[in-house]
Amino acid sequence: MVSAESEAPPARLSTVRSSSGHRVLVLGWWQDVAAVLDRYGCEVTFAMSGADVAEAARQGFTGTVVPVGDPTKVDDVLAGLAREGLQPQGFDVICSEHEPCIVPAAILATVADRPGMSVGSALALRDKFVQKAAVREAGVPVAGCRVVPDADGLAEVPLPFVVKPTAGSCTQFTYPVHDESDRAWVRQKLDTVPGPWLVEEFMTGGELHLDGVVRDGVVLFLSVSRYLDNVIDIRLGGLVGSVILDPVRYGDVYREAHELMTGSLRAIGHRDGVFHAEAFEQAERLVFSECAGRIGGGMVLDSIRAKFGVDLYDEWARSVLAQPSGLPADTVHVDPRPFGWVHLLAPAGLARSVPSTEDLCRRPDVVVGEAILKPGDRVPDSKSASNIRAGRVTMTGTDEESCAANLRALVDWFHDQVVVS
Repeated sequence: MVSAESEAPPARLSTVRSSSGHRVLVLGWWQDVAAVLDRYGCEVTFAMSGADVAEAARQGFTGTVVPVGDPTKVDDVLAGLAREGLQPQGFDVICSEHEPCIVPAAILATVADRPGMSVGSALALRDKFVQKAAVREAGVPVAGCRVVPDADGLAEVPLPFVVKPTAGSCTQFTYPVHDESDRAWVRQKLDTVPGPWLVEEFMTGGELHLDGVVRDGVVLFLSVSRYLDNVIDIRLGGLVGSVILDPVRYGDVYREAHELMTGSLRAIGHRDGVFHAEAFEQAERLVFSECAGRIGGGMVLDSIRAKFGVDLYDEWARSVLAQPSGLPADTVHVDPRPFGWVHLLAPAGLARSVPSTEDLCRRPDVVVGEAILKPGDRVPDSKSASNIRAGRVTMTGTDEESCAANLRALVDWFHDQVVVS
């Protein structure tokens, strides 16, 4: 990615390189994880799929790599370690920032008697039925839900509802069902896809995402963002993106969100680390949707860094290494400007001409941009999952409304500039 500014702003929080000397086993490859753990002087071993080995090398990782069949499977990771003459007890920390690997990382840490997230908390962060049951029992408003074994189980569910995997992400295989024609279409779509499926009541209201840091069970930092469109609407042409709400202008929303996250994180058992959650704004309340123990996707990281000067990867690393938070003791500095991000879309076909990253960053109000689609690429179907895009940008404006308008206008501009055949 390229910043539209010639010089990076000065760091507002402590991200000084240190030397922890920790031997860290990480499940699943992610370049940002490698970079932040290197900054802390860790001796890092990545257990990653064979397909990621070449990508890690291309991105400059020179540490230890353990190729495994599937880093989300404990037996695959154990077998991979054994082939290299390694075992979980040989590491000081076993962790992952990759959502599907959180549970196996917790299991391995428990087996090796190493500190870290408990298996129960990891499971509650991963399985949405377990999560919603815990949150509901704690008295936090949340959608009613149940599990059906297969697509046939959708036949008698009262309308409207939403069906999704019990441990999914990025809205893959997630569908709203409003009427009988939707029901028939979804049953046919999922007929050959193994269940079980989570079925939950359809929630009204605009969707927020809540991102932050929790340490010792206390929410130390919270950012509240409003999605441009509810994420479930991507199949109807909705955009994937959001604008951060200013904590001064939207003080009431932040107070409600802080209360919601404090209660839900306590119920889930997520006491130390980062979180990315979603909630629905209804008339007089926020309703919990779901929560992950990872950094939000898209350009959540970049937007939060721009607005608050907070580096969520640094905070994630500090939590897994059992180091104190780098957040200020009093309050985080807030840039008065609004910041938001959006995924850029392209027309279907084979890309012949695409705006470059430099073209994006020359557009007004762009802070950071990245063109992912290249000439010669087949344009992916952005309606299939929320993490599929042709490019992405972080932008600003005069207020939240103008920032949202700028994001939508840039989506239109980029789409019109892409030439396909």
